[in-house]
Amino acid sequence: MMPEGVGERLVTVLLTLAVPEVADAEDAAALVADAAATTALEVRHAVGVEGHLPAPGATVVRPGRGQPWQVVAVTVDTLRLRDLAGDVVEVSRRSVRPDPLDTQIGLLA
Repeated sequence: MMPEGVGERLVTVLLTLAVPEVADAEDAAALVADAAATTALEVRHAVGVEGHLPAPGATVVRPGRGQPWQVVAVTVDTLRLRDLAGDVVEVSRRSVRPDPLDTQIGLLA
């Protein structure tokens, strides 16, 4: 028998679900974890997050700021952002909005 941790690696997967309006985000996370557990996957951690959660590489805007920001890293509560000058800041994910220009381009594609 192989000791736990040998020959495996942890992978973080961000998943966006459409759930009924009355559903709770934590309930949705638990359902996804249960579904994954019925396969060969072992879920180490699942958490429900409501709202806009951009992926690394996405462009976002911060209210009151004139320039767009590129998402460098994502956690449940924060985003690490880089501006055009290369400066990096960490902000609450609730303090950013999708870049309207990026969203419009995505709709045209």
